[in-house]
Amino acid sequence: MAVIKAVSSKVSIGQALDYVMKQEKTESKLITGLGCEAETVKEEMQATKELWGKLDGRTYKHFVHSYHKSEQITPEQAHRNAIELAKATKAWDGYEVIIATHTDRGHIHSHIIVNSVSYEDGHKLQWSKADLQDLKDRCNEQSRQQGLHVPEKWKTFYGEEREDTVAWNKETYRRLKQAEKGEVKSYVQEIALAIMDCKETATSRETFMEQMQAKGYGVDWQDKHKYITFVDLARQQQGERQCKVRNNKLESYYAVDFGKETLENGFESNARREKNRADAEEYARRQLDRAAVTENNGADERERARQQLNQAAAQSATDAFIEQLDAQERIAEEKRNDSIAEREANETKRQRHSFAGKQATKGRKQTIRERSRRSEEYDRSNEMDF
Repeated sequence: MAVIKAVSSKVSIGQALDYVMKQEKTESKLITGLGCEAETVKEEMQATKELWGKLDGRTYKHFVHSYHKSEQITPEQAHRNAIELAKATKAWDGYEVIIATHTDRGHIHSHIIVNSVSYEDGHKLQWSKADLQDLKDRCNEQSRQQGLHVPEKWKTFYGEEREDTVAWNKETYRRLKQAEKGEVKSYVQEIALAIMDCKETATSRETFMEQMQAKGYGVDWQDKHKYITFVDLARQQQGERQCKVRNNKLESYYAVDFGKETLENGFESNARREKNRADAEEYARRQLDRAAVTENNGADERERARQQLNQAAAQSATDAFIEQLDAQERIAEEKRNDSIAEREANETKRQRHSFAGKQATKGRKQTIRERSRRSEEYDRSNEMDF
């Protein structure tokens, strides 16, 4: 695995050249000059500055191209790779460049020093972050082509997760580290924290921007723009110039991916999670409703059964009552019939008694009349005898 980085140094150009070409660290075959000779590089760079009258300001740029200690690569191959990268860097065309590969450490690395003044036209070296990124990208591609490892984003040179704050500018780095310790307040850090908070819950770009707005931060997210710009609205309203930061800046500072694609993928994941949660809640609600309906239905069924039982019991009671009435009616009827029969029998008996009485009376009367007649006949006969 190879990485390349810019080195900030306060020593003079002469001291830097002396250091990178020390015999204790390298050997002559691992020192190469582009646009200059290794043996006279100090004099040539100084002559160029004097020729164009540019002795002030930054006098050189310093880069280090390093390989991981476990990488299987020879010093010679590492040196050739550094030369190839330097030659392909268009911004260095017309500038003296010295390349020295060191083998005194646990890992092989090459120092690259570039004069700040062009020997062709005297222009000062213009070097941007985009130029550095291009150099890093070509370094990674070179490693891929050679079957070497390529560093992973947000990881250190040793493959560990990068946790430290990193900044291009020393003052920015110092400020961010102070904010990290809570010593000062940094709008950059506050925006980064707000983004990390909102991206965990937002389900779309729109909801993300709304949540950021609610926290006091504007979001300029346009499809035609490569980067997203975040704005501290309070600082902007106060007229402060330092109130904006782009997502790529935040990525470089905090080793967190704030890219458009990453954020939108996160929103989609949040939306799916929210939908799954809502579906689960809806399913649970339906199950509860179904259980409640079943319970209610059961209660209704039980109530209907109870009513039916009550009705059956009532009907049974009614039927029993009716049967009882019928029985009582039958008994009464029988009693009435018996009474009638008895009365009829009594009447018949009475009538028989009456008839018999009448007959007896008639007989008695007849007897009396017969006796009376006989008595009269007797009397008359006696009178005749006297």
